[in-house]
Amino acid sequence: MAQNDGSLLAFVKLTNTQSIMSVPKPTMVSITKITNPYKRAQQQPATSKTTMGPQSQRRLTMNERTHKMQQQQGPTKKLKAGDQLTLTGERAFDPLKDCEKCKAKLGGRDLHRGHHPLCWNNRRTHGVASKVTLESIAESERLRKHFSKPEVFSSRNITKEAAATFFVPRKLTATTTTTSATTTPSTTTTIAASEVDDLCDAVSAKVKDEAFCKEHEKNRAPLAMVAFAGLVVERIVRPNNGIMIKKYFQGLTMEVPPSLACSDPHYHSIIGQKLLLVDWKKMFNLQIPCPSCKTTTLSNDRTNFSKNKILFPIFVLDGPPQWCMVMSMKCNKCKARFDSNNSEILCKLPAYAMSAYPVDSKYATGNNNSHIGRDATNVFDLLLPTYGNGDLCSRMLYNAINRSYIEKAASYYSYHIEKESTTTTPYVERDGQYITFYPPLGDAIRDWYDEASNTSHNPWGISDHDRHTREIQGVQCHSIFAQDHTHEVTKNYLHKKKIGAEALWDVSTETGEIASAVLVPTTKTIHFSHAAIQLSKRPSFNPTAMYSDTWPCKSDYWSLVIGRHVKGRLGLFHFIQRIMKTLRKKHVDYFEAINALLDAVYYYNQEDYEALLRALKNGTMSSSSTKYTDDDISEMKATKTFRQRYNKYLRKEIRHPLVLRSKLEEWFHRFKCSESTDQSRPARGRLDPRTQQPLFTAETKVKWAACKDKAEYLQDPLPLERMYDTIRPHPQSPHGLNEYFLAEENHVLSHFIYSWHTLPIVE
Repeated sequence: MAQNDGSLLAFVKLTNTQSIMSVPKPTMVSITKITNPYKRAQQQPATSKTTMGPQSQRRLTMNERTHKMQQQQGPTKKLKAGDQLTLTGERAFDPLKDCEKCKAKLGGRDLHRGHHPLCWNNRRTHGVASKVTLESIAESERLRKHFSKPEVFSSRNITKEAAATFFVPRKLTATTTTTSATTTPSTTTTIAASEVDDLCDAVSAKVKDEAFCKEHEKNRAPLAMVAFAGLVVERIVRPNNGIMIKKYFQGLTMEVPPSLACSDPHYHSIIGQKLLLVDWKKMFNLQIPCPSCKTTTLSNDRTNFSKNKILFPIFVLDGPPQWCMVMSMKCNKCKARFDSNNSEILCKLPAYAMSAYPVDSKYATGNNNSHIGRDATNVFDLLLPTYGNGDLCSRMLYNAINRSYIEKAASYYSYHIEKESTTTTPYVERDGQYITFYPPLGDAIRDWYDEASNTSHNPWGISDHDRHTREIQGVQCHSIFAQDHTHEVTKNYLHKKKIGAEALWDVSTETGEIASAVLVPTTKTIHFSHAAIQLSKRPSFNPTAMYSDTWPCKSDYWSLVIGRHVKGRLGLFHFIQRIMKTLRKKHVDYFEAINALLDAVYYYNQEDYEALLRALKNGTMSSSSTKYTDDDISEMKATKTFRQRYNKYLRKEIRHPLVLRSKLEEWFHRFKCSESTDQSRPARGRLDPRTQQPLFTAETKVKWAACKDKAEYLQDPLPLERMYDTIRPHPQSPHGLNEYFLAEENHVLSHFIYSWHTLPIVE
């Protein structure tokens, strides 16, 4: 402390001396310099190894580092438009250019040689050049197949003592039933409390047995569930008493009954879980025909629990998995063997029996070690086609087990706190005791969905893929269709790079249905020509007009395919979008320019517009009976609110070509900021007050001129009554306005309902 005080005192003296010397002698006034707290500190250079320099402060992202490396290396060859650089500065591998076999196949030839090692069509390398990466992929595939196989036990490592104990004859306990002379036992009875307590005590005793725990320590089901299944087989199933089975089982399912007197945490953890006995002969008295030879019926052999003490899991969304004792069935003629919960068996059952097993038949594949419940797959059928997110589906199954564990543990401890119990056994652990087998991962769920979409093991005998194909082929067209390319579909397609899919060519009819959907490598006409010709040959495809985003380009081609009597038109949506995309959206005059552009292209039908204004002013359009004034309506029309709310009540009529060109000319001079030498009209636009930028970009004038030249192809090909589908108002509707839907708008909306599997895509 002495040294520190001395140094501080020396620093104060030195500071005072410097301040006195810096002040002129005649005044002798000390001036205190006030520092600016918002002033940015200057960056000091690194003077030692411990001082951090400016280079270490700079954080570069991976993209910036990649671009830096590419710039340093430099391309070895002159690149063309669309070529991609690698980290070494070379052009990236392109199968259509660098693979001889793919290049020949693109030209219509077939070379008898293998694909290039870097080509993703190479079955051995799959486009991966690294040997280590190939070995890692092969190991991952081996592990995936290993963990997806059903669990089997081997007797290779079993000792002689264990085998002798297993084959000792069991002593069957005789069961006596007492019947009353005056009453007839009912088929549906409740389980007595004494029987439930007996089950609880028996399960607790087995779980505490060290030999039992050691024997089943590697079982997929929790120990308490294995013990409960053993007691059910011994006391209910094995005596083969029909009254007892109907008493405890509802269909195929028996639920673990609750017991208030039992305080064992193991039994408490399985209360409410379901045990299934999948035996169609014993539970429903059904004779199953052999799916292989189809001449004889299958006979029961034994269940997976009676042989290896295995319980088959079914993962659901409402809690822990359900556990099944699955009967193995065999054919005495062809010697084929089937599990009773296999899809080939389920699709042969009547509906009332098939509904007792809580799994959809198309998902009950026999080569998996678990199944997913019907309630979960119904949700996955909605999520996977649109988003393809298998990881989300896997997390939903796993979170269901986690939530049930938290509820179980909370109820267990709260019960003992309420009873003021002094000795409370700790609850079972989550991992290893409550959760002993985990749900499948996202990749496995996606594979199951692929297999379920292509299997015909369902009651109607046709796969979802083929059914969707027939539905698309059966779409009819009698007035208008629209054709276009969409790129959003290929983003979720699994094999996009493998097949070289760049876009999807689709055709939508006046009803909004998809008549054709084909993956194409480019947007050239040659790649969708075959599909267009096949579409035109359908007997139910008889259009009178078509819309295209490139009309009148390729008009001669479409005249040959669909006939010269079919009128071709440029889509209104694409016509407006070409100009809108070139405008600056953050400009202060953006919405005013959009409204002026729409007014230049079309106008609302006078009868529809007058009826809408009448409804707005008398207050019948809103539930609160709000009456709008002329100023309110003008304010709404200045934004997109008016179009979003009331477009469905108004029919649009395209202006005549000469009027349309004149209004587009006025619109361009109204919002442009710079004057050209060859035009006499002054520019009436303005710069944005915040950014000092004009509304138009460099591409606006080019797109505007192109749209102005194609104004004659924007007219409606049919009368106004045939252009729209009309929906009559409800009899109790206060405003009484019709709703109208345009055929081209149905085509635009159809772009957002595509899926990566519900649509059968021709590769």
